[in-house]
Amino acid sequence: MLAFFFAIDSLKIADERLLAGMNTYTAETRHAFEKTLAWLNKWACARTYGLGSKLPWDPHFLVESLSESTIYVSHYTIAQLLHGGFFMFDHHHPIFKCCTENSINGSKPGPLGITPDQMTDEIWEYVFCNGAFPSPSPLPREKADALKYEFEDIYPFDVRSSAKDLIPNHLTFALYNHAAIFPSDKFPLSMRANRHLMLEGKNMSKSTGNSLTLKGVIEKFGADVTTLSLADAGNGMEDANFEEKTANANPLRVHTLLGWCEDVVKDEASLRHGPWGYHDEVFEHEVNELINVTQSHYEA
Repeated sequence: MLAFFFAIDSLKIADERLLAGMNTYTAETRHAFEKTLAWLNKWACARTYGLGSKLPWDPHFLVESLSESTIYVSHYTIAQLLHGGFFMFDHHHPIFKCCTENSINGSKPGPLGITPDQMTDEIWEYVFCNGAFPSPSPLPREKADALKYEFEDIYPFDVRSSAKDLIPNHLTFALYNHAAIFPSDKFPLSMRANRHLMLEGKNMSKSTGNSLTLKGVIEKFGADVTTLSLADAGNGMEDANFEEKTANANPLRVHTLLGWCEDVVKDEASLRHGPWGYHDEVFEHEVNELINVTQSHYEA
C-alpha cells in the first residue's frame, strides 16, 4: 500500500511538470489545473457499477470511466489503418466522409489486414510507448512499424479544446494518463478551456426553449452581425452572453461608425497639421502595441 501511494505521489510530480511545460493560453486555466492537482488524489479511481473496464486484480470493480477515456485521441492516429471502411472519399466533393459501414468493432480488417487478436498489450506498448518488439510476435514487424510511423508523425496533439467545467475531471485525468503511460515527447502541447455561451443571460436548453443554433443565428442576423455580437459577448473565462437586443443594434452601430469615418475623412483639410506633439507619439505607440498584440494572437 505504501508503494502505491508513493507511485501516486511520483505521478503527481510528473503531472505538475507536464502542466508547467504546457500552454494553457490563460492564467485562469492554469490556476484551475493547479487547484485540481492539489486535491485530485481524493478522487475514487474505481466504482462497482456502470460502464468501464474491469480492474485486472479485482473484477468486482470497474476503472473510473472518466479516467480511462482520456487518451482515445492517440487511437485516432492509427484508426484508419485498423478499421475497414473507416473513411471513404467522395470524388464529387473533396472531403473525407465517415463511412456508414459499422466496422469500428474490428469485424472488418483495415488496409493492413490486422485483426483484433493481433493487437496484444505488447504491440500497443511498441506502437505507443517505445516498448520492445515482442518475440514471438502476433503481428509482422512491418505492420507494427506502419502503425508506429503514423502515431509518431501526428502525436502529441497540438491543442485540446474543451469546456472549462472538464478541468476538474476529464482534462486533468488526461494529464495524469499521459504522464503515466507516454514518454515525455508525447505529452500534450496545449489545452484551451472554453467558457460557456449563454443566451439572454440564461443557460441554453432545448427543454426550456432557450436555445439558438449557429445556423439559426446566422439565418436570423447574418454572419457579420453574428461575428460582431459574439466578439462583444465577453472576454476571458467568464461565460459569454449573447443578447438578441445587442445583435439587432449592431448593424446600426456599424453604420454609425462608417458614417463617422467618412465624415472625418471629408474634413481632413480642417484637421491639425504640422509637427507631432506628445499625444501624437503616445497614440502611435498605442496603435503599434495593439498591432503587435494582435499579431501574437494570430501566431498562437
